[in-house]
Amino acid sequence: MGYNAKLTSKGQITLPAEMRRALNLQEGDKVVFAQGEDGRFYLEAKTDSLGDLRGVVKGVKAKPGEIESWIEEARGRRAR
Repeated sequence: MGYNAKLTSKGQITLPAEMRRALNLQEGDKVVFAQGEDGRFYLEAKTDSLGDLRGVVKGVKAKPGEIESWIEEARGRRAR
């Protein structure tokens, strides 16, 4: 199945809604365009690594186990 998108003068495209749903993309999410060895280009949803999140929450004192519960909560939101 293929999807059509139009390139703007600024080099931007709008991903069709079906693709956004299939990739579970929300506003502000990032995507990666990669070229495979076969020369084809692929689109992947980019998920932040824990290193990318360093410094996001400053001055928060987490109770034991609280960070793990935040991670599980975030994973649950991402799976929807």
